[in-house]
Amino acid sequence: MNQDIALTRLEQFVSKLRQGFRELKAECTRLAATVEERDATIATLEAKLADRVSEREDISGRVNRLIEQIEELELGEDETIPVSHQPVDDRQRNLFPLD
Repeated sequence: MNQDIALTRLEQFVSKLRQGFRELKAECTRLAATVEERDATIATLEAKLADRVSEREDISGRVNRLIEQIEELELGEDETIPVSHQPVDDRQRNLFPLD
């Protein structure tokens, strides 16, 4: 009788272990799928970030060139030829009347 009780308890214990193992295996599969989804999301976001960084660098370069041009214009203002001494062709006269 004691052996039957011991064997029954052992069978129940093994059954619970197997059920726990199946549940853990299912959770592992679910978590692996979640990790794959997140890895894909991370890869997409990293690509978008790289595009934005590149775009930002392009814009920064363009803005810096514009600032340099403005600074050159500001520095060159003292060296400009007075309007009365500048050569004017007919196209410029029509676009920007000097009168």
